[in-house]
Amino acid sequence: MDKSGLFGMGVQQGVSFSRPFMRAPAREAVFWPGCALMGLDGAILERTLMVLRRAEPDMGLCSCCCGQPSRYLFPEKYEARRASLIRFLKSKGIKRVYTACPNCALQLRELDAAQVLPIWSILDANLRPEDVERQAGQACFLHDPCPMRQDGAEQAAVRSLLKKAGVSAGLPEHSGPNTRCCGNFHMLRATDPEKSEKMRRNRLAEFPADKPIASYCEGCLDAFRSAGRETIHLLELLFGKSAQRGWGNRLAFTGKAGKR
Repeated sequence: MDKSGLFGMGVQQGVSFSRPFMRAPAREAVFWPGCALMGLDGAILERTLMVLRRAEPDMGLCSCCCGQPSRYLFPEKYEARRASLIRFLKSKGIKRVYTACPNCALQLRELDAAQVLPIWSILDANLRPEDVERQAGQACFLHDPCPMRQDGAEQAAVRSLLKKAGVSAGLPEHSGPNTRCCGNFHMLRATDPEKSEKMRRNRLAEFPADKPIASYCEGCLDAFRSAGRETIHLLELLFGKSAQRGWGNRLAFTGKAGKR
C-alpha cells in the first residue's frame, strides 16, 4: 500500500470501525487476529483458537481493528475511533486480549483497557503433535517483526513452534533483538514510500532469493510480497497454507465473531 492506496485504506478504516465489523462476544478473554490475518482462510484461525482455548476454554473471537492505520494516516479521526474501541472492550467485559498481530499488541497496550497477550507462548505451551500439519522438508528464513524486538520470550516460542512444525528456518544477519524493519512501521509505505522502499530493500538483501520468508506478522509479509517475494505466515506453517487472502475470508470470520 502506497499513497495511491490511501483512499482504499480510508474505506477500510471506516468499515472496520462500523458496528457490523466491531464484533466480539461478552467474554473475559478474546482471540484478536488483527485485520491482516482475518484475510487468511478461516480454518487456520479456527485451529489457532482451538489451541488457545486449552489455556482459556471460554475464549471468544474478536473481529475488531486496533486503529493503527487511523493513527498514522487519518489522525483527525483517530481519537474518536480510539474512544469507541475502549468503550467496546469495556461494554463486552473483555479483560484479556490474545493478539496474533505485533502492531495490534502495541496499539492495544496503549489503550490500557485490557491485558494484552501475544499468542505465541500460549500456542507453544498448548500445541499437541496431532494439531500440526507438519511441513517436513520445508525450508524458509525467519523475519522477526520489529515491534517484537525486545520480546525474547515470544521469539523463543516462535522458534519452538517452527521446530514442532518440522520447518528448517534460517536466520538473517539481523534478527531477534537486532532485527530490521520491513519498511512499513507506523504505515511508512503510505507516509514516506521512498524511505519505506529503501528500508525494505535493505531488509530483503539479507534473505536468499530462493527461500520463502516466514514471519509472525502478516503486515511484514505483505510488504515483502509487494517486492515480489514468496512469504508464509507462521500460522500457515502450523495449520496449513491459506488458499487465498482477502475480504471474503474477513467477512466470513466477522460473521462468526461475537457468536463463538
